[in-house]
Amino acid sequence: MLKRILYCLILSYQLLLTGCASTSNFLGISTIDQLIDSHQYQKALTKIQSQKPINQALLLQVTARAEKQHKKQIYKIDNLIKQKKWGEAKSVLNTLKNNQPNLISLPALHIKIDKYQNEEDRLLKTKRALLEADLLNVQLLQQDLSERILYDEVNWLSNTDNLVIKKHTLADKLLHLSTQALLVKDYYNAQKTYEKATDLDRKLTANEITDAINTGLSQQNNAAIDERKKSLIRQLYLAIDKKNIEQILKIEKILSNKIFKGSEVDKALAKAEKFCLKSMKHLDERAATKYRKGHVSAAVNLWQQALKLRPDNIDLQEKLIRAKKVHNKLIKIHKSEE
Repeated sequence: MLKRILYCLILSYQLLLTGCASTSNFLGISTIDQLIDSHQYQKALTKIQSQKPINQALLLQVTARAEKQHKKQIYKIDNLIKQKKWGEAKSVLNTLKNNQPNLISLPALHIKIDKYQNEEDRLLKTKRALLEADLLNVQLLQQDLSERILYDEVNWLSNTDNLVIKKHTLADKLLHLSTQALLVKDYYNAQKTYEKATDLDRKLTANEITDAINTGLSQQNNAAIDERKKSLIRQLYLAIDKKNIEQILKIEKILSNKIFKGSEVDKALAKAEKFCLKSMKHLDERAATKYRKGHVSAAVNLWQQALKLRPDNIDLQEKLIRAKKVHNKLIKIHKSEE
């Protein structure tokens, strides 16, 4: 009997402990280890700091783990942004916001997600509006055809008024999309939407938008030319270092175009000119040596290479002509002897 009573008391005590633990979890009270395991570092740090004395070693350990988790999640968010998974990126960001002590970089990430999300939304709306404009033009043509077929009959199914209202509404939308595109320097879509808008409604012509588009396109074009120029200069210097004559001549020809100008271009072309003249002189000397020794065919080949470097060199042209004449005579003599 006594044993049974003791057993019941022990069992009751265990149930009481379990109940307390359950109640603790139910009330949201967790241990520091549980908070760390669930990545709730802000709460874990607050709990550590509330205890006296503060466990400095544990504080540093949790801070380090929080920083590691922070970097890992930021990397994840960046990947989600690249994949255009806006909702998931915001969800991870909100979790970080609730659980991390370091919140400095989070507002910037929120702005970044919103920016790219809004940009995708703008591009889709632009694409849709342009397609709607094309469809509306077809509908207007169909309506016009219907009216010409019926001629003097009453067309009870006419939809002309609705199409006209739709036309003006869509023109306003396209004009708005054009200004939005200008704000993000998307001059290509700014031009397309503006042209469609004014095509639908001639009254919407706005010179300031036209000027902004033309200026933006011009700036983009200049930027592209400048980038191309820099790339060609780098390629030319590399070709000179590698003594790649074929590549030097190719880039030199492109870079001599009027659209590429400036001191950097002049400097690069001057270096190419110096290299080509030096190489031409070297080939000329080798050709002359071969010619004097009776190796006319080899001399012809070398002078031809020299002329590729500077085709307008008259002295080389004359030497090559003489060498070719001698070479042809030698061939005839050789054939006659056979």
